[in-house]
Amino acid sequence: MKVAILDDYQGVAQELADWSKLNQTCDIKVFREPFEDEAHAIENLKEFEALLIMRERTPITAKLIDGCPKLKFIATSGMRNLAIDLEYCKKKGNYCFWNRWK
Repeated sequence: MKVAILDDYQGVAQELADWSKLNQTCDIKVFREPFEDEAHAIENLKEFEALLIMRERTPITAKLIDGCPKLKFIATSGMRNLAIDLEYCKKKGNYCFWNRWK
């Protein structure tokens, strides 16, 4: 599975969690810099099956979701992420999870 970690501008995502089990079965790529625009984001993300979103910097819009035909899973690290079009994700069947536990 191809996994993209988005908006890790501090370069800390791979230090803050144990990725060892995912590294055995997943190809993980970290995107530290913002995308130029939505077309640039689609071009870079179209082959990924999972997006792990660290911040609200990259809008996960209906157009981006449709431009990523292999996308099956979207997750965010915060309590919520207003940049993700949750209604469209539900409509398309993409699963969105966010940290609900305290």
